[in-house]
Amino acid sequence: MNRQHWILFSLLAVVFVVEGFDVNLANVVLPYVGKEFAAGPAQLGRALSTMALGAVIAFFVIRMADLHGRRIILLGAVTGFSLLSIATAFAPDLRTFVLLQFVARIMLVTQITVAYVLLSETLPAARRGRMMGLLAAFASMGAALPALLLQTAVDSRLGWRSLFILGGLPLLMVPLLAVTVRESDLFRIGRSERSQSIRVQLSELLTPSLRGRFLAISGVWFIVNFWAATAMFFFTYYVLQSRQWSAHDLQLVAPLALVASFAGYVAAGVLMDRYGRRAAAGGLLLVGMCVTVVCYRSQSFAVIAATWIVLQTLQGVWPVVYTYTSELFPTRIRAAANGLAHNFLGRWGMVAAPALVGRAAESLGGMGPAVATLALVNLLVIPLLWWVLPETRGTDLSQAGSAAA
Repeated sequence: MNRQHWILFSLLAVVFVVEGFDVNLANVVLPYVGKEFAAGPAQLGRALSTMALGAVIAFFVIRMADLHGRRIILLGAVTGFSLLSIATAFAPDLRTFVLLQFVARIMLVTQITVAYVLLSETLPAARRGRMMGLLAAFASMGAALPALLLQTAVDSRLGWRSLFILGGLPLLMVPLLAVTVRESDLFRIGRSERSQSIRVQLSELLTPSLRGRFLAISGVWFIVNFWAATAMFFFTYYVLQSRQWSAHDLQLVAPLALVASFAGYVAAGVLMDRYGRRAAAGGLLLVGMCVTVVCYRSQSFAVIAATWIVLQTLQGVWPVVYTYTSELFPTRIRAAANGLAHNFLGRWGMVAAPALVGRAAESLGGMGPAVATLALVNLLVIPLLWWVLPETRGTDLSQAGSAAA
C-alpha cells in the first residue's frame, strides 16, 4: 500500500467512526423516544421499519456514483447526513423524528456503500479483505459510543437529543475530504463504458452470466439485514423493558463491546482473506443466529451481556459481504450492483424485521421470544453461499465479472 492508500483509508476511517455511531443511535435511544412520544412496541417497530426504508431508496442515489463518480456522491452524502442528524435533535414529535431519520438513512447508506466501493477499487487485491475489515472496525467503535454516552446524554439538558448533535460532526470534515479524496482510477478508466439508466444496469445484471450471482447476493443481503435489525435494533428496549437493566448497566457493557467489536471486524477481514468470502460470511451468520437465540432467551445479566458483546463481534459479516459484492461485478455497474443487491432488494430485510418483531412480541409474549424465533432466518444463507455464488478471494477488480461471462 502506498501513501495515497493510507491517506484515503485514514479519512474514511474517521467517517466510519461517526457512521457507526449514527447507525446505532436510533436503536439505543428507542426507549426514551418511545416514552417522550408515547409510543409502544408495535408503533416503534413501524417507525424503525419506515426509517429503514430510506436504505432502500438510497439505491437511486448510490447508482449515481456509476454516472458521476464515487467522490462527488460521497461528499454529498456525508454533508447531507450530518445536517439531518443535527436536525433530528430538534424533532418535535415522532412523525418528524421518523421523517428526518428516513432521509438521513438515505444519506448514511449512500456514504457507507460508496466508501466501500471507492476503497475496494483503490486497494491492492492482496490486502483488500484485511483493510476493509479494519475500516469497518472503526465503525464498530462508533457503534459502541451511543450506549457508552447514553447515561451522560440522558442526564444533560437536551437529554437523548444531544447525541444526534454529536452525529453531525462529520460536517467539519467535508472541506478536508473535498481537498484530499481522489476519484477512483478504475472509474475514470471505464468512464466511457458506464451504463446510463437503471433499465440498462438492471438488464445487464439479469443477463445469464450475472443473474445467478446478482439474485443470490441480494438474498444474502436480505438475510444480513433481517438478522442485524432483529438482533440489534431492539436490544436496548429489550434489556431496559424486559430485563430491568438501566442506562448505567449499558454503560458498563459498552467498553467491552467496543473492544470486542473492533477485534471482530479486524478478524473478519483476516478470515475472508484466508478462508474466502463464502466461508467467512456463512460462518459468521450461523454463529450469529445461535448467539442471538441465547441472548434473547436468557434471564442472566452475565449471559445477556456476554452474548451481546459476541453479537457486536459478529457484525464483522458486513464488510465481508460488502467486499464480496464489489468483487462479483464489473466496474461499470459495480456501484449499481451494490445499490440494487444491497439497498433496493436486500434492505427490505431491515424494513420487514422491525415490524415483524413488534407484531411477534405482542403474539409471543415479549421481545425475547420474538427475536429468538426470527433469528432462525439465517439458516437460509447456506444454499445461497454454497450452491450459487462463486468464491472471489484474490479477484482483480479490473477483471471482476469477466469470469462469469
